[in-house]
This record gives sequence, structure tokens and C-alpha cells, in this order.
Amino acid sequence: MNLKALPLLKLQQLPPEEPRLRINADGSLQIGRKDGQIEFAFNYLGIIFEANTRPTAHGTVVQLAAEIAPLPYSAEGVATRRAVVAIIDASQTLHEARLVISKHRWIYCIGKAALPGNWEPQDVITAATRLVLEVKPYLVMLQEALPPRPLKAH
Repeated sequence: MNLKALPLLKLQQLPPEEPRLRINADGSLQIGRKDGQIEFAFNYLGIIFEANTRPTAHGTVVQLAAEIAPLPYSAEGVATRRAVVAIIDASQTLHEARLVISKHRWIYCIGKAALPGNWEPQDVITAATRLVLEVKPYLVMLQEALPPRPLKAH
């Protein structure tokens, strides 16, 4: 993705530890990895989602993942655990995104969507948005069913 940068930006150095930002010779700002893949994160419903593009044999896809919370123990409430598992199970019918439980008993939201052949950066944002909106009702129900957790310090 190329964005026209302010002339002042052309004269400044970007931090070397940030490989996803480069200043081109024409003064434009290059965002994304040198191999053309895009990685970004965003907060939605208080959940941090990470997204990236990945080439596959059938074209480029957008992958989405978010850590939600630990699966409640039965000791925290049998009804709570059953409700949470029912919400996760119901999300399995979705086409491109769903909730899953890891082997370490953490709940994750994952998704994958194909991009058009000549994709542009806005196609990546559109696909990531579509994935989140598909799973949104299940995320909302899950947030209502899960016991309150202390906020993480970032």
C-alpha cells in the first residue's frame, strides 16, 4: 500500500525495528512487509484481533485470530461452562469464522477469507471486517456468558 507522505517524512528516518514501514525514493510511505504481505491488529468489542495475508495454492487469504478467555472450569459454574461450550459449538456452522478451544483450554476466535486475484489493501480490511461481523453475535453471547475477568495491563 502506498500513501503520499508529508515532505518532512521524506527527510526523516524510520525506526529500523519497524520493518513494515519504509520510505520510497519518491517520498511515499510503503506499509507492509517487503514480500507484499500485510499484518495488522485491531480492537473490537474489547478483543484484540490480529490479521494477516497469506499466499495459498488457491490465491491469497486473510487470516484472523483473537484470544478471548480461558474456558471456565466446572467449579466456576456448570451452567456457565455449558452455556459457553454451547455458544462455541453453535459457531461451528459459520462459513468463514468460528470460536474454538485450544488444547490449553483457551477460547479463540479464528477466521479465514479468500481475497480477489488483484487484491488491494481495502480488500484486506473488507475481508477482516466481514469475518468479525460474521462471528459478532457469538462473541457478544460469549461475553455475556463468561464470568467477569480482570483487565490485562498492556
